[in-house]
Amino acid sequence: MLLLDTNAFLTPALSYYAFDICGGYWNWIASAAASGKVASIAPVKRELQKKDDQVKHWIELHGTSIFMPDDGAIGNSMGQVASWATSNGYTSAAVADFLNKADAYLVAYAIHGGHDIVTLETREPLRVSKVKFPDAADAHGISTISPYEMLRRNGVRL
Repeated sequence: MLLLDTNAFLTPALSYYAFDICGGYWNWIASAAASGKVASIAPVKRELQKKDDQVKHWIELHGTSIFMPDDGAIGNSMGQVASWATSNGYTSAAVADFLNKADAYLVAYAIHGGHDIVTLETREPLRVSKVKFPDAADAHGISTISPYEMLRRNGVRL
């Protein structure tokens, strides 16, 4: 299963896959979630619901099949992610910021369930002032792919 990052919803909605010009992207996500191909996690849902916009309204209609609930079973995985972040030279502020966002939880869920992550975030392994979660994913053997690659892997034509 592929786990969707916050930016796999927000960036497409605000640009190239806007709801009014590319409903096929959103229809495919809803369908793929219903069939177990894609999902996301409750921390991503909470990030997306902070703003009253089209994404929030779409989630209200389709979110139950997409977002997995909080899961205490990821505790060990979250501990691995936190340990990695604190022992790799990042500033304490960068580590705290990372651990308080959905990014760290995405990596923990991916470790726990053996999932790949769909994101537009890029790697920056030498930056110490911000933990980039693709770097954390790499360190734990988790693959990250773009929304475009997700669509290609699934043979989606919009």
